[in-house]
Amino acid sequence: MSRDSSDSTPTTGEKARRPLWLRLLGVRRRKGRFLRFRLTRWGWFLAVLVVAGVGMAGFAEYTMQPEFCRSCHIMEPYFTAWHQSTHRNVSCADCHFEPGLKNTLKGKWQASSQAVKYLTDTYGSKPHAEVQDASCLREGCHARRLLEGKVKWEVPRQEGGKVTIRFDHTPHLKELRRGKQLRCVSCHSQIVQGQHIVVTLDTCFLCHFKGLSHGRHEETLGGCRACHDAPKEKIRLSTGLFDHQSYLDRKVGCENCHSDSVAGDGAVPRQVCWVCHNQPKQIARYGETAFIHANHVTNHKVECSNCHVQIEHKLTTGPGFPSEKTPTDHTSAASDTCGQCHEQTHAGPAELYRGVGGRGVPDMPSPMYRTQVDCLACHKSRQRGDLAAEVLGQTFTAAQASCDYCHGNKYAGRLDEWKKVVTQHLADAEAAYARSQAAVQKLQLAGEDDLKARRLLDDARHNIALVKLGHGVHNVNYATALLNFAVECCQQAAGVLPSEGTPKGATP
Repeated sequence: MSRDSSDSTPTTGEKARRPLWLRLLGVRRRKGRFLRFRLTRWGWFLAVLVVAGVGMAGFAEYTMQPEFCRSCHIMEPYFTAWHQSTHRNVSCADCHFEPGLKNTLKGKWQASSQAVKYLTDTYGSKPHAEVQDASCLREGCHARRLLEGKVKWEVPRQEGGKVTIRFDHTPHLKELRRGKQLRCVSCHSQIVQGQHIVVTLDTCFLCHFKGLSHGRHEETLGGCRACHDAPKEKIRLSTGLFDHQSYLDRKVGCENCHSDSVAGDGAVPRQVCWVCHNQPKQIARYGETAFIHANHVTNHKVECSNCHVQIEHKLTTGPGFPSEKTPTDHTSAASDTCGQCHEQTHAGPAELYRGVGGRGVPDMPSPMYRTQVDCLACHKSRQRGDLAAEVLGQTFTAAQASCDYCHGNKYAGRLDEWKKVVTQHLADAEAAYARSQAAVQKLQLAGEDDLKARRLLDDARHNIALVKLGHGVHNVNYATALLNFAVECCQQAAGVLPSEGTPKGATP
């Protein structure tokens, strides 16, 4: 059987006549055919190789798109957070792969291993991926971010309005902060509460407030005004307009009014380490803070809030100024520590200051309370010397100097005037109560008259005790109103008594 000469293997002479480029491409000519060229075995191999290469390149490019990332259901929250963020026009790979071919291949390998875990059902419920500084600072992204100097960052407040924070990236990224080398994602959390690459304020508070004194001797890393200024416009309060600048000119410290603006200590309970580590030798390094922060913050991205207890920072964080929706009662005034032995500590003064707790008089908060001036603003004078304070503790009392510290000479001598007014009204109320109580006990009323008289006297007694033991100077107007009502109650109780003969309601 004869063979078709067109399909026969070329002779050595034919090979020699074919151009080199045809031989390299695996192509030879066909005589007398519609298709002038055909592929050799080498040509078919090259064709398959090219098709496979193009397909793999296309698939590789597709796998770097955000839509592919969400094909695993565990990635859906992350995709949603990214899609709603300011980085929604930046692909996942641009951030999670460092610049350069080598780093891209490394990232693809790591991503492939995660895909294999997903297909083999060996994945965890929370994928872990890091963003290196090189990705953030690459050309076309934030390459010049460090050179911009201080930026103004407006943060919405829960109470309404915004606060402007000044921030400088350069010292935070180029210098050690508290002995720690920070990264972009140390502050810009990768995902928190459904948001992607946003600044986590809790991290800022942790660094600026942890390990420092708060309250009466407020300490802040960098100071309050290093991050934000006091409001320049006048603030409308229930007592009128308040101008911060006039107090700043007198060098009144922010903590004088906002001493309860920081809550929490940012501690790290030892048991938190067991969440990620299960080896005793790892837990044994609990106290090595430099080593721990280098591995968790500098070398890897671990959220600060994963280990540290939250530190809260806002205008008012403590129970001193409750809202109308969440008022504190008489028994909740003591702190957790003091309350273990002392019940209702300072509850009377606190209620007077808030203008609550009395009887027969509407709530009447002190003007300073409505301006959110806390206890420490007035109680500045030390009651005991240093030696006695070491044993008994220190008590801070209010003095005229505290008034002058904030208001200058505007209220000179006012504290003594308030004390005299309260003392006089208290003496009048106590005298009226003593007379009425003696009269009621002497006549031995019975029935409805006895009940009415005792109720009136009980209201008077309550108001007198609240003003006397709660120190009415905390809220002079409210204390005066309570004592006036107490006198009225005593007068009404006396009015129940008959003027002559057998007491009304008494047994003859």
